[in-house]
Amino acid sequence: MFERFTDQARRTVVLASEAARAHHHDYLGTEHILLGLIRERDGAAARTLESFDVSATVIDSRLTTGHGEPARSGHIPFTRHAKRILEHSLREPSLLGHERIGTEQILLALIDDRESTGARLLGEVLPVDFDQLRQHILREVTEHRLTAELRLEPTHVTNLRLTDTEHALCVAAAAEAGQPLDAWIRDRILDAARAGGAGTE
Repeated sequence: MFERFTDQARRTVVLASEAARAHHHDYLGTEHILLGLIRERDGAAARTLESFDVSATVIDSRLTTGHGEPARSGHIPFTRHAKRILEHSLREPSLLGHERIGTEQILLALIDDRESTGARLLGEVLPVDFDQLRQHILREVTEHRLTAELRLEPTHVTNLRLTDTEHALCVAAAAEAGQPLDAWIRDRILDAARAGGAGTE
């Protein structure tokens, strides 16, 4: 399952396992995955959650701690929901234009499983609803990729920031064109730039 995961996504699973052991849990659940996403720190999921003031301290304080022996060393089995989230992250829509699975796909899969403990805990502390969070993740990832692919400075990217409504329109247009969202936006930017350049000749 993990061969397509980025280093950050794999690190998330390791941190999730450490969180389960720290709470003396003999299972790895979605709540531990949520903690792993936050504590990984460098991934898109961590950046997104931090922007909404969702911290590991807040989530950790809401978990119960077992009173028995520390969890066994070695592999800790995933709960049904945790396994399902990791599997669903492999099938996240290709609108992100990614071949590998990053922390953003894991977070998107987590918030799609509203019945999971991780989603419930996140919903209790998140200041926006999950649909708004999803739009924020997609927008942030798109801007990050535009920065890398077009080699724009971050200040240029902030000038392209879209509202949720504008972003939804772009998503629909990209889907109709059969393109990943970031590629569709890039093409529109370049079309506008070329048109503007032609008009000044």
